[in-house]
Amino acid sequence: MQNKRFLIYLTLMISVFIFAVSVAAMAASVPRMTADELKMHLGEADYQVLDVRAGGDWAGSTVKITSAERVEPRAVGQWVDNYDKEKTIVLYCA
Repeated sequence: MQNKRFLIYLTLMISVFIFAVSVAAMAASVPRMTADELKMHLGEADYQVLDVRAGGDWAGSTVKITSAERVEPRAVGQWVDNYDKEKTIVLYCA
């Protein structure tokens, strides 16, 4: 009984570790840009800036990029196809 519990625990821990490593690897492959880099590209036709802050965070903020479009971060499946894949799409959540 104790061996079975240990194996279940070990399997769970290995699964969590593999998941964490996978998420870290995916995050590392996403290019990032600084605020200064973004400022240089604001207004360019081939850049689309999306504000992906949660509703309350967005509504309560006094700092917003005026050219950014606010989208619901939890509804990516609903809006992801609305944007030109040829453009550079910048997501921010300041």
